[in-house]
Amino acid sequence: AALRARAVLVDMEEGVVNELLKGPLGDVFDPRLNVTSVSGSGNNWACGYYGYGPRYREAISEAVRRAAEHCDCLQSFLILHSMGGGTGSGLGTSILEQLCDEYPDVYRFVTAVYPSEDDDVVTSPYNSVLAMHQLSQFADCVLPAENQSLIDIINRITPAALGGAG
Repeated sequence: AALRARAVLVDMEEGVVNELLKGPLGDVFDPRLNVTSVSGSGNNWACGYYGYGPRYREAISEAVRRAAEHCDCLQSFLILHSMGGGTGSGLGTSILEQLCDEYPDVYRFVTAVYPSEDDDVVTSPYNSVLAMHQLSQFADCVLPAENQSLIDIINRITPAALGGAG
């Protein structure tokens, strides 16, 4: 049996998921557990939360159920999402609330990636604040990360991984 991630990939701009699936780890993910669309949320929390959340609730629920069925003892969910964009902040927190409703006894750990200080999307601060409210209600643990810090880490380790000084 091939190694498979118990991961449900959700993005309303399918290009990101498609690029991941074409990459070196693409075979690790089960394409039946992906939920995508083509239009995106337009950097709008409300579009992700109130639009895509209800529209894709059943598909997301089914994908999560399929992944959970392979667990001997489901103990937690790890959610990784952006706080600045509309899909990550809006749909991401809608999914978090959905997991709370459908799996109330399963812990929900969230890695929330916050926009950089120099982010050029004008709605990012608003999306982040609206999403933080949902995180405070439905997440058991939030691990915040700032986007520029993650970029800096990658830039430091990439030369070392390629054999250069780091």
